[in-house]
Amino acid sequence: MVYGRPVSEPTCVLVVTGAAATGKSTIGDHLRGRGGLVVIDGDVLGRGAAATAYGRRDYVGFWRHALAVCREVRTNGLVPVVPCICLPDQVLAAVDGEVVHFLALLSDPGTVRRRIAGRRGVSDVPSPESHVDLDRRLRQVATVPAPHTWTTHDVTTGDVRRTRDAGAAWAQQHL
Repeated sequence: MVYGRPVSEPTCVLVVTGAAATGKSTIGDHLRGRGGLVVIDGDVLGRGAAATAYGRRDYVGFWRHALAVCREVRTNGLVPVVPCICLPDQVLAAVDGEVVHFLALLSDPGTVRRRIAGRRGVSDVPSPESHVDLDRRLRQVATVPAPHTWTTHDVTTGDVRRTRDAGAAWAQQHL
């Protein structure tokens, strides 16, 4: 019930993952304000999570925190979208009844390095090679256990508009 009216509570969470500078925030910005969705930036969630404060790297603990926030959003009848650097096993280890639909933004080593080097006015990326490795690991994921879903988009095959459109179409199919 929201304001005394019954609301159908979504059971899913949408997670956009990928190496730094692959378009996660671009998709999040593009989806922000669309009916039925709430974009919750993973970097912002990370600042408030004890699991990742003070240099801790408890990513399953972080996802327990993030999914708890997402549950609150879902009680209002909205589908949370979380753009965040992650691996699917980290997220799925924290799941408690929700269905996670992943969109993995894939690249290649040269593009990852070039895009990170070209970033201006956003957070520094201290280790580009860790993002090259993350991209490699995401490319190795073939599927996730049902009922969760794994969708990929290769950001090297088009421009920003194509990536935004791919993200919007992916989100729409899970509403």
